[in-house]
Amino acid sequence: MTDTDAVTQALAAAYDETPYQSNAFSISAPGHLRAVAALYGISAPPVANARVLELGCAAGGNLLPYAVAHPEARAVGVDLSVQQIEAGQSIVKAMGLKNLDLRAMSITDITPAFGQFDYIIVHGVFSWVPPEVREAILRVCRENLAPEGIAYISYNTYPGWKASDVVRDAMILNSHGAQTPEERLARAKDMLAMLENGLSNNNPLRSALQQAARQVRKQSDYYLMHEHLEEVNAPCYFLEFVAAAQQAGLAYLADAEPQSMISTNYGDNVAMLHGALSADAGREMREQYLDFAVGRQFRKSLLIHADRAEKILDRPEANALEKMHVAARLTQARAPAGAPSKERHYLTANGVGVSSQVSSFVAIAEALRLAWPRALTFQELLDAARPKAKKTTTDAQLGEEILTHLVLLLNANALCYRLEPVGYAHEEPQPRWIPGLTHLRAIDIQGSRMIGQYNLWHQSLRPPVDEVHRFVGQHIDKGTSLPELRTRLRDALASGELAHPNGKSMKRVRNLDPVAQSLLSDVLNQLRTLGLLI
Repeated sequence: MTDTDAVTQALAAAYDETPYQSNAFSISAPGHLRAVAALYGISAPPVANARVLELGCAAGGNLLPYAVAHPEARAVGVDLSVQQIEAGQSIVKAMGLKNLDLRAMSITDITPAFGQFDYIIVHGVFSWVPPEVREAILRVCRENLAPEGIAYISYNTYPGWKASDVVRDAMILNSHGAQTPEERLARAKDMLAMLENGLSNNNPLRSALQQAARQVRKQSDYYLMHEHLEEVNAPCYFLEFVAAAQQAGLAYLADAEPQSMISTNYGDNVAMLHGALSADAGREMREQYLDFAVGRQFRKSLLIHADRAEKILDRPEANALEKMHVAARLTQARAPAGAPSKERHYLTANGVGVSSQVSSFVAIAEALRLAWPRALTFQELLDAARPKAKKTTTDAQLGEEILTHLVLLLNANALCYRLEPVGYAHEEPQPRWIPGLTHLRAIDIQGSRMIGQYNLWHQSLRPPVDEVHRFVGQHIDKGTSLPELRTRLRDALASGELAHPNGKSMKRVRNLDPVAQSLLSDVLNQLRTLGLLI
């Protein structure tokens, strides 16, 4: 047995011992990858009938949303953990999916005969496997990627991971000799306590180590085990990854979050100094400089075949958004004291504030806010902004304004965008789950939570689990009509079967119809906002 085989077997055993919930990652969704490529002038196959391969798929939670939404597509996932693959296979079978194939096998065993794929996804694998497997990942991305395909690989990066390296080394040191995963975890957390509160004031790394330890503390137990306590975790500098990809016959296209590569998004000082230092540098070198400026820890790189490299635009092209379907989850926010009376303020889903007093921005922000989770076309945005525009403003001028506003939302991490429609319709009177969710909820209720819930934007979700949400969810499962659901909710409150979320019993309270109506509206609005309802 080679050293690589021994490490690989140890990794497989670790994931079998401590399995984790397999979730969707929106930035790796094929539709998102295709849209990002379009921003850089690169075409990619339509996702409706694409062939998608995921390396290190766990139980298939990142492939499931795609397979359910695109029944004509073909999705294949491979993973070394037999336990996770078997769990995923049972869920795929229970959901009746014919286009999702999960296989327990090593990445190193994949050959060209395995087939060609339009999209290859490698999320949370590259940094956690031995060098020979990393080489195999890049080989598969070359040999098994269709001519116009896109590969996505995420990985830990320096310089941001330098402090995390020290934290990891310290946790591994303290957990040495532990007999069980639970003991390893407990000892690792003991070391976190020392790093957070027991470092000398004279330690030159004190602040960085404390911050890194606090970040680790926030993570789930399974994430801590697999991110920080596995035998392999090999961050690299971005340029090292690019060089390895080039050696494998691949070219770097972009980051899956292109806005994270724009220096102006990190403040004027960063932008000015970064621009001065990297003015004459190529795109990859500019991005490496920026990684130093922002302390980047993690990257999500898109790769294409090297023979297409000359077609890549140097910077993302905003005009590509004109052909896309866009959405943004925005909520209205109160303007701060002293703000102009016409200025409107919004919060994104990530809590980032965006504001403007430009009428066309307010018009499209309101259109997007009211439409979410449904996506709007560029023409719909033009139609929304036209009534607020000056009569002398041409469509071309208004279109340029809208593109500027969309870039602002993109830079605030607020914009979801696709080249194809996303399956949300106008609000329906009868609440219905998005495709596949009824089956997945039933599997959850039976006790198997190996795959997390998601929406049609491929976002991983944790829906509320209080008793009122469970009650409403169960009746949506059954197809209960809205009037009947309102009545049953009222009766459940009146009988004491359900308590109001404010903790008060509604038993023997008169005229509960308005209370039930308000409560039901709140729950349905929350579910719609999460994107769980069509």
